[in-house]
Amino acid sequence: MKISGQIKFFIKACAIFSILSFGFSLIGLVPVSPFSDDSYVVGSPLIVSNPTPEHILGHVLFGMIAGAISLSLKYVFMAGGFALLVDADHLLQFFNVEMIARLVHSLPFAIIIAVIMLYIFGKKDYRLAAISFSAIISHIAYDVLFVGQIYPGSAGMFPLFSPFTLEIIKFQGLDWLYLEILAIAIVGIIAILDRKISIKNHIEK
Repeated sequence: MKISGQIKFFIKACAIFSILSFGFSLIGLVPVSPFSDDSYVVGSPLIVSNPTPEHILGHVLFGMIAGAISLSLKYVFMAGGFALLVDADHLLQFFNVEMIARLVHSLPFAIIIAVIMLYIFGKKDYRLAAISFSAIISHIAYDVLFVGQIYPGSAGMFPLFSPFTLEIIKFQGLDWLYLEILAIAIVGIIAILDRKISIKNHIEK
């Protein structure tokens, strides 16, 4: 693929990831949701989350670290972009509406987005599916590290299995490291399997 084609692929993939992330967060607006009692006005993310350059770059870096084992520069940058774009679910906060926050920071969404990206971009692009899934994990990993740095001893809290349940799962201490290792392992395993499949198909031809 030429450089121009790779850039288009990157932009398209990031745009779709953002749309899916924002779209999934809309579930938190459904008034008939069984979790509607848990909704509240979160407030502007510029005030509540106070995004700093360190916070933004940290998410990108953690994503790129997980994507590095894919052995493809294209996927490395894409993993960094995806890890940052997970926070597209914060966009609803600008409207000051009652919502359920951080629904995208969950394993069900990670599975859904991996499947959708695989379907949209080709059913054989397993590395893309892997970095889509791992972007959620690496994003959570950096959130845990960042919270621990700002408020020592504090835990990162996530509705890890939303929207099926809003039970909050807490991570603290070195949990960020284990999560990042998990993200790396997922990409690595899929990259190895993808490589073996490619070699097998080449031999059969």
